[in-house]
Amino acid sequence: MMLPNTLDRYLLREVAAAAVAVTAVLLAIMLSARFARFLGAVATGELPRELLAQVVALSSLQYLVLLVPAGVLLAVMLTLGRLYKDNEIAAMMGCGVGLMRLYRPCIALALIAGLLTAWLSLDAGPWAGRQADYIFKSSRNQVRYSPFEPGRFKSIGDGQAVFYTAQMDARGEQLTTVFSRIREADGDSIVIASEGRQTLDEVTGERRVLLYGGWRIQGEIGRADYDLMRFDEFETRITPPEFVYMGGKRKLAQTQTLVGSPDIEDQAELAWRISAPLSVFILGLLAVPLSYIKPRQGRYAKLVFGIGLYLVYSNLLSLGQAWMIKGIVPPAVGLWWVHALFAGMALLLIGKRLNWFAR
Repeated sequence: MMLPNTLDRYLLREVAAAAVAVTAVLLAIMLSARFARFLGAVATGELPRELLAQVVALSSLQYLVLLVPAGVLLAVMLTLGRLYKDNEIAAMMGCGVGLMRLYRPCIALALIAGLLTAWLSLDAGPWAGRQADYIFKSSRNQVRYSPFEPGRFKSIGDGQAVFYTAQMDARGEQLTTVFSRIREADGDSIVIASEGRQTLDEVTGERRVLLYGGWRIQGEIGRADYDLMRFDEFETRITPPEFVYMGGKRKLAQTQTLVGSPDIEDQAELAWRISAPLSVFILGLLAVPLSYIKPRQGRYAKLVFGIGLYLVYSNLLSLGQAWMIKGIVPPAVGLWWVHALFAGMALLLIGKRLNWFAR
């Protein structure tokens, strides 16, 4: 949408800056709430430290689908509320600017944000979810076949091998007081070493373990014939089975697989994804009449009402999705009734402000 007028560009700039700031704050709040879970995964070894930033970035793309609609609503209400409070809108109207002029920059912002949300909801969000899910599952697979955990005996390969180390450095490489028992075709092999070192191939997941200054005992338990060998350096490699990623979550599925699917849950998920950009546009329209404040009314007087309206909107979408899955609402109706309800509310409030219904 072209905005040739200086006033339109000024309003768009103010509203867009507020939208970016509000969305960034909401994203920071949501990520801070989830960051403890990510740190817990790092602490337990389920997520490598070097992948933490990547998982946070991927999660941000998913959260933006929920946060952009709220950001647009609050940004328009905050910006126009400030202009009402500072009497800037009164000055505009005194110069012959009608209320309809307030809608052009807000609609332009809603269209831009709606297109961004459509891309996030239909493409980038599910892709980011799949990438984060892959990182977590592949990391868990590596942890499952990680032989060493300080102070604990660790069994891997369905009990085919048991490992122990008294201490391990922060990088998980240097080992102290190492014990291992490995079941082999010709008997058990027990290795004891005073120290060791392990390295991980990030691509294949193979671990190379080097032990120094120890003993190797090989033979069958319960029998007197065994081999005892002193070594200065002993090397073994632990290769986990090939990791095969299995997604399985409908929320992470590609949108193309949902289109035309006869499964009602797939149809409900597709309706949810389409709802995100539609809600941005409808909330952008609602925000303009909601932002009106009287001369002696506080700037944030209607902000709580706007937040409550957004929560009702999002909860009705969730309820509508559940009703689709249960068969209460037919797929043809889907979530359109929720959008129609709030679009009608927006038109009603706009008409009231513009005196459409005056006799």
